[in-house]
Amino acid sequence: MKVTMLTINSKVYLVAITLLTVSFLSAAAQTPITVSTDKTSYADGDTIIISGAVTTQLNIPISIVIRDGSQNMVYIAQTNPNSDGTYSTQAVAGGSTWKTLGTYEVDVTYGGSDKTAKTTFTYTLRSSQPSSASNQTNSTIPAVPEFGSLAAPIFSIAILASIISYAKARPVFKI
Repeated sequence: MKVTMLTINSKVYLVAITLLTVSFLSAAAQTPITVSTDKTSYADGDTIIISGAVTTQLNIPISIVIRDGSQNMVYIAQTNPNSDGTYSTQAVAGGSTWKTLGTYEVDVTYGGSDKTAKTTFTYTLRSSQPSSASNQTNSTIPAVPEFGSLAAPIFSIAILASIISYAKARPVFKI
């Protein structure tokens, strides 16, 4: 007896899986939130302008946290995105919580751990030459270890590849 694995319905399912995978990949390629600062270095008393954009309006505030090199929180705030998805807020460098010099990290979160971005800047005692270049180290922090938001599309592609290779082999079972 010969068993053929792919019927018309199976082919329809393969097309559906392919389309679903493509939609997952395009959704995963979008960065849900970005963040940048107006300078790469700040001194005690300088104003830090933090700005960015969100891809989807969730009608909740954006959480902003600044941490020192030891991951101690030195600043925390919330702001709402504008109707066009952009946001901007200001913080003042320095104060009693800003105890160490060096690299500080700005973390923004919008609705969950999968909608997070970060950037860094340097904190110094006195103003060096001001930098007007925007700090463009926007990156999304994955919510899940390993592949993060790409886990579902990778899994779908692996299943699809298995089905296609099995169908091309056209195994014959004898009972």
